[in-house]
Amino acid sequence: MDVVNQQDVKHGVAENLLKLSDWATSLRYDDIPNHVLQQAVLILGDNIAATISASNEPEVNTYHSQLLSQKTGGVATIFREGGPKTSLMNAALANGLAITWNELDDGYTRTAVHPGALSQPLILATAQANDLSIQETLKAVVVAYEIGTRFARSWPETLPRLHPHGVFNAVCSAAGYASLMKFDKTLFMNALTGACTMVSPGPYSHPIQGALIRNAWPAAGAWLGYFSCEMAQANIFGTPSGPYDVYQIGFGAPSKAEHLCMDLGSEWTITAGYHKLYGSCHHAHASMEAIEKILNERPILRGGESIKSILIEVSKMAMNFNNTNPATTLAAKFSIPHAVAATIINGASATENFLHESMSNTQIAAIRSKVVMQELGNVRPWPYDRPAKVTIELKNGDKLSEFCEAALGSSSRPLELPTVLEKINNLSKAYAPNLESAVISLRQQIQGGQKFSFKTGEWINSFF
Repeated sequence: MDVVNQQDVKHGVAENLLKLSDWATSLRYDDIPNHVLQQAVLILGDNIAATISASNEPEVNTYHSQLLSQKTGGVATIFREGGPKTSLMNAALANGLAITWNELDDGYTRTAVHPGALSQPLILATAQANDLSIQETLKAVVVAYEIGTRFARSWPETLPRLHPHGVFNAVCSAAGYASLMKFDKTLFMNALTGACTMVSPGPYSHPIQGALIRNAWPAAGAWLGYFSCEMAQANIFGTPSGPYDVYQIGFGAPSKAEHLCMDLGSEWTITAGYHKLYGSCHHAHASMEAIEKILNERPILRGGESIKSILIEVSKMAMNFNNTNPATTLAAKFSIPHAVAATIINGASATENFLHESMSNTQIAAIRSKVVMQELGNVRPWPYDRPAKVTIELKNGDKLSEFCEAALGSSSRPLELPTVLEKINNLSKAYAPNLESAVISLRQQIQGGQKFSFKTGEWINSFF
């Protein structure tokens, strides 16, 4: 790219970032359609439940205990048994560590990003600590989601080298915090220009290899987003073309700056995400679903004793998830061979498939070794870009095949509302027995156009 074109691209990034900031700060709660607000509530509930589900994982429990041992005051809730309260930032860090731990948070697949997980720990802690209304929280949830997805769509080629939890963490959390704090257009933009320089260049190879630090990137983003906003308030910020300098020059991803403000207010990306049925990387879900269909038709195959080999054909991106000997629970979640093997042993929906006990399961290990992966040809564009064809060869020579073009829960096959609510209840009922009913009630009030005036903290306290 010549110097003139580079300057044009930089100018376009700065210009569109200002338009994005103008939209975010001009948006009123009443401007957001009811169906968008209802989806924001469902995503909040889904992600809170995902956070709770990981609270007793050993590493998460250890970190939560460390934070709770600090005498920092109790203004924001950690989503775990008893709903203990701590400082704003400690709650954001605690929930940020847990929210993606079990791979059950929501996501967006048009370009891979999880703006809910990257923004909501800080949004919820800030709203609770500052006694803000649930309306203010929902607007911030929507704003952060729309900004996070548009950043990801502007620089999609950070993948597959870098993981979106690091690449967009500070930006998503800064957007949510700035919305809650009612930053004006200039201050909002300044916060984003600072935040984009503080993102984490986390390698995509880390979760595949099982490096648990990947689970900490949303928590790091909560702190960095908050700090970016504080710096902006102190008149310390980046340059208007900062995202270009970071994502194109630093990370090597060509800029598609027009996506920063494309279709704002008409296309609500928060309605185009997915909810997960299974606690694994989303690229494994089509394989799991195909295996489950074969097993439902031939239940005698469960346990895997009669299986000789398993061929999994997937997209080019999914070929990265081919680890047949994962060393940690995170590596297991990013291993298609493990996901397939655990499905054969336990069923696709079993909660133990990716927990610590699965790592020492000799039956799962034996089946993992029988899995071979190949790249699938003629993969269609999004939202059909994560297919899987599974072929099981039995010891008697028979072969059974199944193709799943898009997993249930993806944008092209969204989960029905009762299924998502059931998931929320199953994940949260032990420690937050009223979360599902709180989600249902709030959605119903929005749907009915009712006026409500309760605080975010009251809504959170009602779960426990």
